[in-house]
Amino acid sequence: MNARVRCAGSNALRAEFVTGLDRLVRLAPQWEMLNARASDHDAPFFQSYAWIRQVIEARASAPNFRPMVAAIWRGDELVGVWPLALARRGVARLVQSLDDPFGQFSGIALRSSADARECVAVVLAALEGEADGLHLEAVTSGSALHTALRERGVRGVPSQETVVVDLRPYKTLQEFRQTVGAKTRKNMRNLTNRLRRAHDVLHSVVTEREALRSLLQEVYGTRFEWMHRHGRTSPAFRDDGFKRLMQALPDADDAGLIGFALRSPDATVSAQWGFTYGRRYYAYMSALNPAFAEFSAGRLHLGMVIESCIDRGIEVLELMPPAVDYKMEWTDLTRTLETMSASFSFKGRVMAGVTETVIPAVRRLSRALPEGLRRGLVRRLNKS
Repeated sequence: MNARVRCAGSNALRAEFVTGLDRLVRLAPQWEMLNARASDHDAPFFQSYAWIRQVIEARASAPNFRPMVAAIWRGDELVGVWPLALARRGVARLVQSLDDPFGQFSGIALRSSADARECVAVVLAALEGEADGLHLEAVTSGSALHTALRERGVRGVPSQETVVVDLRPYKTLQEFRQTVGAKTRKNMRNLTNRLRRAHDVLHSVVTEREALRSLLQEVYGTRFEWMHRHGRTSPAFRDDGFKRLMQALPDADDAGLIGFALRSPDATVSAQWGFTYGRRYYAYMSALNPAFAEFSAGRLHLGMVIESCIDRGIEVLELMPPAVDYKMEWTDLTRTLETMSASFSFKGRVMAGVTETVIPAVRRLSRALPEGLRRGLVRRLNKS
């Protein structure tokens, strides 16, 4: 499926929707050159070829899911890549970010942010005949994609704040530490001393393939148990492809996978893992052993992760949503993420109504339920 649009003062753009991995492999070198420019927003890992390929392979057998990676050309020059997918939600066919619900930030790889308006226009023109609507989670407010979508009349609703630790202004670890409040630093020292007196703990950076495989499996299992225990659920954990993705990532040499573990001789105290891409660390999943809750081990471990990232030359940490206290002790920088949607048909308008009104109401109701009842409902959801 192709579409063209002619804009004043420019050559015609052509959008080609690529659905097969064999074609995407051939696009990979040009795609990565565009993505490395970070012309849409500053944290483009989840638009990278390396990540998108892994998601496509993990979801190869998913019903009602079709990859539609928009390759946008001006003549023979690739000027944009927008990783999208067509998915069925109820009666409607909706276009979403290809990695939804696994990714953290929606985005588009561009030759230049100046190309965003035209690239978005040509893709939306093609999608109107293929889908009932567009639904994008986690679009960075103020990004090139966000601005272009708003100019095309796509609605945006703020959904959550994502946390960023920017280390670039600081030459040394000591300089960065001085940005943390004196009371917080004192509390951290006291907690660290208490933990080390009670347990012989060691923090390590995990990069070896089999060690990463074990860490991902452990964090996944601990996180899943935490959700059950607290009556929480997650679209990613309910998707069969998510576990396949976790199993495959350690074998992906180009994914920049890295892990961090705080361990005693007989237990993992706290662990997390994520990706390094373009001198940024993307913290993807973490888990905390509740037996060490009295030491605020998650807070302590995050400080150790930041120190390890500084040692490895990482310039920015993307700590992801939500903007909870233990993250905000280390930074005051956040970005707003928005859910953006547009309707192309009557079915699309119906689904937009469900997304914008019914689902938030159900979430509010769930939070108001007694914890025991909520846990029972969540267990049913996670098994379905």
